[in-house]
Amino acid sequence: MLKAGSPLIASGVARRSLLAGIGSLVALPALAAPPGIGPDAWVAYEARLRARLDDAGGGRFNAPVERELLGLTNAARASSGASACRWSDELALTARAHAADLADRGYVEHLAPEGFDPSHRIGVLARRMLGSASENIAYRQAGTPASAQELMGIWRRSERHWVNLLAPTHDQVGFGVAVRGDRTYCVGLYAHPDGELAAPLPFKVDTVAALSRILDQGSPHIDSFSFADPLDEAARLAVRQDAVATRLTPGVYQVRPWVRVDARRYQILWGPIFVRV
Repeated sequence: MLKAGSPLIASGVARRSLLAGIGSLVALPALAAPPGIGPDAWVAYEARLRARLDDAGGGRFNAPVERELLGLTNAARASSGASACRWSDELALTARAHAADLADRGYVEHLAPEGFDPSHRIGVLARRMLGSASENIAYRQAGTPASAQELMGIWRRSERHWVNLLAPTHDQVGFGVAVRGDRTYCVGLYAHPDGELAAPLPFKVDTVAALSRILDQGSPHIDSFSFADPLDEAARLAVRQDAVATRLTPGVYQVRPWVRVDARRYQILWGPIFVRV
């Protein structure tokens, strides 16, 4: 059990994009999530996160502290020679949802009890973002809610978290701070997105045409796309765009936009996760 005044911290590392020659794209068997994390679990988790955005996990969100963390972060980055990060509403939304879930269920972990990690939350809630993020968590239990300086101090005393916060490749950030009673839960998400879609991708999809209309207008220009099992790296190129009509059966998928690098190669990006109903 955590005692009053004791901090607990955790950090998570982002996924990275990959480069693949067009000749390496293959069609694999139908996608299947590990037992226990099927479409119903994804739908329930998305609903849980949305609900926590409404009720702050039984507490309240501390917006002034969230914004103050942005200033303190950029001051620390300037001192280390890193460029400033700008605020991302999608990262902040995702950070708030997890902070509120921590407050609601009383745990302090990157991995949700259902088995979902930070990249999954980005894929579920950041409906326009292409890319993933690094996550820091700070927790404090004391007589008064934690200040932005106290939360930053928790991360400052951990080399791993400070490296996340100062990473020169990051250029966007979002914070979520949920306060419930004498407990403060803080989540920071840091990213360098590869681009964004022209509009939010629906979480529940019944036709591939609905996806195509949005993906055709992404920035940078999306030349093509595939769909992958978000829980199985080996299946990341499992369903190609030209096979979608017959292969995209009901289930859970992650959009993998293709952006051309040169005449023979595409960069395969991370896109939102959706449920094919």
